[in-house]
Amino acid sequence: MSEMVERNTNVGDFSTWGLVAWDFDDFHRRELPHRLAAGVNTQVSWDLAGAAPFSIALKDGRAYSYAMDGGAVRVMRGIHEQAQCVIEIEERAWQNYVHELRTPYSLVLAQAVHFLRGGMGEWDAWAPAIQCMYSGREIFDPSKPLRDAQGQPLDLHRKFTLADDHEEMTHFLHTAGYLVVRGALTHRLQEIADEIERVRAQAREGEIFSWWTENLASGVRFPYRLMFISERSQLVRSLMEEDPTVAALVALVKRDVIPLHDRGQGAMSVLKPFGAGSKLAPSIAGNLGWHTDCGLGGCTIMCPSVNIGIHLDAAGPQSSQLWAMAGTNGRSVHHATSMGADCPNAVPLDTCPGDVTIHYSCSMHAGPPPTGPNQRRTLYLPFYTPETLRLLGRFQSFEQVLPGYGSGDIPSLDQVTKEQSVYR
Repeated sequence: MSEMVERNTNVGDFSTWGLVAWDFDDFHRRELPHRLAAGVNTQVSWDLAGAAPFSIALKDGRAYSYAMDGGAVRVMRGIHEQAQCVIEIEERAWQNYVHELRTPYSLVLAQAVHFLRGGMGEWDAWAPAIQCMYSGREIFDPSKPLRDAQGQPLDLHRKFTLADDHEEMTHFLHTAGYLVVRGALTHRLQEIADEIERVRAQAREGEIFSWWTENLASGVRFPYRLMFISERSQLVRSLMEEDPTVAALVALVKRDVIPLHDRGQGAMSVLKPFGAGSKLAPSIAGNLGWHTDCGLGGCTIMCPSVNIGIHLDAAGPQSSQLWAMAGTNGRSVHHATSMGADCPNAVPLDTCPGDVTIHYSCSMHAGPPPTGPNQRRTLYLPFYTPETLRLLGRFQSFEQVLPGYGSGDIPSLDQVTKEQSVYR
C-alpha cells in the first residue's frame, strides 16, 4: 500500500457516478425554467429579495444569467449588464456543480472557475438559491423556529445522557443537527487517549495518515490531524465496529450508515496542542471556520452521514471547542449567515472528557482558534452511506481538489485567489 496520495481534482466526478450530462443550453432554455415554474421559484424567491443578477459563462462564450423579475427568478441568455457576480467555469466543472459533486468553494480552490466580476461574497448571495435550483436542496431559514418532540421551542443548549429517551434524542439530532451525550465513553477514556497518543507518536510528516503545521512562535512542527486511524489501530476499528455504546449512538440516526475506514479522512483525530494567541503557519484546516464536512461536494450521495466525536479533553472557553449552527443539516446555507457567533442558532458545544458529540456532516459547524490555554484532542468516528464506498476509492476524498493535499499545508481561499490568480 502506498503511503502517498497525489492530488486528484477529478475525485467524485459526475460521469463516474453515471449522472446525466446536461447540455448547457438545453438546461438553461428548457430544464431550469421548467423547474422554476414547477415550484422551485417559491422555494428560492424569498431568499433573493434585493439580489443583483448573477451570470455564469463557459469558456466558449455561452452564458446565461439568473435575475429576479417580478418576485421570481428568470433565466436569460448572455451576461446581464447589472450582474455583480459573473463566473467563467469549465463545462465539466459546471456539470459537477449541477449535481452537487462540487461546491463554489471547491470549484475556486480547484481553479475550475474565474471571476469575471465580483467574488465569493457576491456569489454567496445566490449560492443557496442556485443549489436549490440545481438539486432541490432546501435553503436554511434562520428565522424558522426549531421545535422539540412536544412542539415547544427547542433548547439548543440541551445535553443528554445515555439514560435519556432515545426517541427524544433522535428528534433533537434530526432537528438541530447535533447532539451532546454526557459521559458516554468515560469508561473507555484512558485507553482511547493512550491509543491516540501512540498513533500521534508514530506519525511521520509526508504520509497520508497525518497533516502537519508549524507553531510560528516556537518553530515546532506538529501533526494537527491524524487520519485513517482505524487502518492502524485495532482499538479504534473495534470502536467503530463492535463497541455497544458507539453502536447505540449511531442507531440514533435511524439511517443505513456504515463505518468509513479508508475513504474521506477515515477515523480522524483533531489535535490542538496550543492555546490562545498561538500563531500557526497559514493553513485552511489548522483551525476551521464555519463549514460542512461534505462542503466540497458529494453530499447528495454520501449523506446523511454523521461523525461521532469522542472528547479526550475538556472543550470550552479554556481551550477550543466545536460550534454548531442548529437546523442547517441537509440545507443550503449562506456563508454570511454563519459568520458570527452572535447568530441565535450558533451553539458552542461545551464538553468534558468522555463526553460524545454527534453531528451530521452536512450540518454547519466550526472549530475556531482556542480562547484559553488548554489543549484539545477529539477523536471522530465517521459513519456514511454505503454508496460512499462506490463514489470514492480507497484513500480518496473530496479534499484532493485542494492545493497542497497530502501535505497539510493547504492554503486558505484568500491565499489561493491571491497567489494563484484565481480572480482576474
